[in-house]
Amino acid sequence: MSQTGGNRGVLERARLLRHEGHAFALALVTDTEGSTYRKPGALALVADDGSRLGTLSGGCLEPALDLLARRALDEDRPQVGVFDTLGDDDLLFGSGSGCRGRMRVVAWPVRPDAPHPLFEALLAAQSGGQALELAVHVDADSSGQGQAWFGHERFSFGLPSDPDVAGWPTGLHASGGRLIARLHVRPPPRLLLIGGGPEAPALLRLARTLGWYSAVGDHRPGLLDPTRLADADALTCARPAAVLASGSLPPDAVLVMTHLASADLEALRALAMLPVAYVGLLGPPGRRDELLAMLDDETRARLKPRLRAPVGLPLGGEGPEAIALAIAADLQRFFHGGP
Repeated sequence: MSQTGGNRGVLERARLLRHEGHAFALALVTDTEGSTYRKPGALALVADDGSRLGTLSGGCLEPALDLLARRALDEDRPQVGVFDTLGDDDLLFGSGSGCRGRMRVVAWPVRPDAPHPLFEALLAAQSGGQALELAVHVDADSSGQGQAWFGHERFSFGLPSDPDVAGWPTGLHASGGRLIARLHVRPPPRLLLIGGGPEAPALLRLARTLGWYSAVGDHRPGLLDPTRLADADALTCARPAAVLASGSLPPDAVLVMTHLASADLEALRALAMLPVAYVGLLGPPGRRDELLAMLDDETRARLKPRLRAPVGLPLGGEGPEAIALAIAADLQRFFHGGP
């Protein structure tokens, strides 16, 4: 199995550390200015043994992160740090990053024997596939206090709940003599592959490395070997329509890639009625047109605005690994709002 990346990897490592009885500092980027390697909502952790998961930069700011985390653990209270690489002096005498940005980070100590509302909120929101909204105090006197919410769930850490902050736009706000960062932490994207063909193993590896959740559904048991598809979070042996009807959380993207016209057509008919924003169809334009021609007008009209076919960016190359890379690249662009 590949190493899990992104915020998902950080939270899974944090959960494991807590289960094993280790303390750690959980770091969150709350706000940025200029060009920075990470943006608000990015997570990292530093364990009590000094090991780290997650990055703030290409390596130049990590020693400062380690010091901030160590101070949070030693003093047993949240710490805030501002990493400023905007000026020429930093390029010559400081971290040398050359990023020309400013980043604020809050680090919270998390201990295995004590409740931690923010950590619990992050885990709950990720499990529910929802963005966690945050309002965090970032000035020295009350750093790390705030509140979090998603759906009907509310969490407070150090401060009583204030419903007014929910209407604030993201960014920094001055309120009552305090500086408050309003931000959100996005959930990992959820990807469903309808078909466990030759492209699936490479695509699943990329998905896990990027910190996405992924599942595979196929009616052919021979293609669902858990060793071959070890990077999938779930495997379902069923026809496409049954797979699409069985999920508890709707996927953010579905890839139709069975290499069988009848199964792909079944998947497309089901997807036309489901609120999935990204529907990818593997195969050349001629095959796409043949499949669409088999759908009735209403089904085709429901599906076409969301259909990417042929799926993937035109990166060039051939073979399952190149196809998987092209699909992952287009999904990355879609999930993060690229043109």
